[in-house]
Amino acid sequence: MPIPEEYIDNSITQSHVLAQLEQDVGSLTLVRLVNLFINELEEMLTRLDAAIEEQNVDKIKEIMHVLKNSAALYGAMTLAALASQLHDSPPVNIKENISAAQIVQHNLEKTHDAYQLMAKNIT
Repeated sequence: MPIPEEYIDNSITQSHVLAQLEQDVGSLTLVRLVNLFINELEEMLTRLDAAIEEQNVDKIKEIMHVLKNSAALYGAMTLAALASQLHDSPPVNIKENISAAQIVQHNLEKTHDAYQLMAKNIT
């Protein structure tokens, strides 16, 4: 595996998913994919910040749809589960929906930071 285990935060990332991805596409492609994922997380964070500020539940749901799929693909299972829950079973009222989105936002930031650390240490 090109990512040393000490740089994988197991509370955020399931390393076996990344190992399988590496096996499927190779080390060089894994590096590119992880960097693309980091860029996508940055974009989703920007979009989520705006959606929360606007209290736009429809935009939040769109963002959750993207996050639940891409996070699962890259082994960020906590983020994937939170996004999936908010997308598939959103709270009925706006205030609770925004609160749930803020929880996802916090996890999104942690996931982004963890993947940046991993990307810097891919061997």
